[in-house]
Amino acid sequence: MMYNQQILTQTIPMTPKTADDASRLIDELRELYLGHFDNYWFTALLEENAFDTSRLRAVRTMLESQSVYCTEASVFRDAIESLELIVITSKRYLLPELRDKLRVSGFYSGRSGESREEMVMRNMFCYTFPHNLQRLEEITSELKESLL
Repeated sequence: MMYNQQILTQTIPMTPKTADDASRLIDELRELYLGHFDNYWFTALLEENAFDTSRLRAVRTMLESQSVYCTEASVFRDAIESLELIVITSKRYLLPELRDKLRVSGFYSGRSGESREEMVMRNMFCYTFPHNLQRLEEITSELKESLL
């Protein structure tokens, strides 16, 4: 009996509109996160700032879901909390020194074994990161309001 009560208290109240909105937001998050944040450079920069990378697994678990079920409340709560921590950590520790950390500032002379393609990719990441981070924060906030 306790088990059933526990499941019922941990669910997200869902209406068809809420489920549709949440599914749309998760699709947007999936595209943004997998396209811009799920890469080696970003993960390495988070790890440098003592970010618990198990939180990234929580985000991936949520993004793997194809639809929103009210019984998966803990998955969505964990992922939303993790996304909020990613945004906070990025704003506090990564944005101020991003160009230096990725060695694309004017103070970096380049490495002999590095390909030009890799350098261009890091440059693009640096220039697009602030906008993508802001969009990540907006979508996460919308999803949180929609679900929790």
